[in-house]
Amino acid sequence: MAMIFPPALTWFHGPWITYGLGVIMLGMGLTLTMADFKRILIYPKWILTGIALQYTIMPFAGLALASFFELPKMLAVGLILVASCPGGTASNVIAFVAKANVALSVSMTALSTIMAIFMTPLLTDYLVGSRLDVDAWQLFLGTVKVVLVPVLLGVGLNTWFSRITQKIVPIAPPVAVIVIALIVGSILSTIKNTRLCPQ
Repeated sequence: MAMIFPPALTWFHGPWITYGLGVIMLGMGLTLTMADFKRILIYPKWILTGIALQYTIMPFAGLALASFFELPKMLAVGLILVASCPGGTASNVIAFVAKANVALSVSMTALSTIMAIFMTPLLTDYLVGSRLDVDAWQLFLGTVKVVLVPVLLGVGLNTWFSRITQKIVPIAPPVAVIVIALIVGSILSTIKNTRLCPQ
């Protein structure tokens, strides 16, 4: 839709993207409880290994790909920013479908999400600082609002209102997919629209 008729999705921009990301993180928070965080003590070795790879291999792979393909500055920054973000609900779903260790996946997701408050701004500032003037403090505050607050709200709701959240949790993944599609569609439609109507 974004490529065929860009105006259909260009409206989803600015604060809508922020709200959309918040909804996704809230959905992930609704699947977590305090017990998930306690699992970190059960699998410390593998969780720390996963987190280390999350914030080393991925960001530098993003930087390497951006350099290898000689991407335009904004696309390179976007790729590196995404590569510097934590894992999300999708990884837990894939672990569940693959009959892997879901508890380990959830624990890694929980810890990497909390660490993202500090790691994503720091990595983005370090890796793309020479390409773009990045305000690490503003990125940190944005990460707190988009990541930490929705996740903690979701955990709180799941802890104190579990009966209600159990009814909501099944629709969280499809809602997340729709929101992600809207975000990606919005970006593609904006790019397409810009090419059709250059300033």
